[in-house]
Amino acid sequence: MNPKPLRHIDLHSDAGRLEGLYRQIDDPAAVAIVCHPLPTHGGTLHNKVVFRAAKGLEASNVATLRFNFRGAGASGGVHDGGEGEQRDFDAALKWVVKMHPHKPVLAGGFSFGSWVASRAACEEADVKALFLIGTPANKYDFGYLRACRKPKFFLHGSEDEFGSVDKLDRLVESCTDAESMIIEGADHFFANGVEVVEEAMREWSSRILEELAER
Repeated sequence: MNPKPLRHIDLHSDAGRLEGLYRQIDDPAAVAIVCHPLPTHGGTLHNKVVFRAAKGLEASNVATLRFNFRGAGASGGVHDGGEGEQRDFDAALKWVVKMHPHKPVLAGGFSFGSWVASRAACEEADVKALFLIGTPANKYDFGYLRACRKPKFFLHGSEDEFGSVDKLDRLVESCTDAESMIIEGADHFFANGVEVVEEAMREWSSRILEELAER
């Protein structure tokens, strides 16, 4: 029997039913919510970067929840430009906290998902750290992160067409408790190097959980 089975689960937000995939771990070190890229451009919970990020977290004994925002896949509702999607994130957070009370929550996502998750999670006490993969700093304003005191990890490609490295560097420098890892030669979708996402998330989650335990 797989010690880490993958379960189909239902979440419920004001958009209706949201479909999700939960990697069950009986006694996880933490639980993570991994959000997908822009659904109007084909983004879903099955996106390869989202999958690889979750796989890396799971290698650190972190249970993971991937779910489809409103209007994506079989989820109800319609795309809401990032506003209603924050309420979808809230529904996911309530679910994981109920499933694993007293466990730290890591929250983040890829591209649009990084923007939604980090906006929704900054003020949530249950969320202990954030991860932003392929931060689309050319498209969205991430200035709110300057007031966010949680640890933040930015994973980015040097050739990302939706977030220049210069903009990302300035953002990281302006934030408290923030670090970045730049993958040389990688574009926004980490083409020809998506396995690096998995390893980076494994290493970061292992380290941040040790650090959080010492705080």
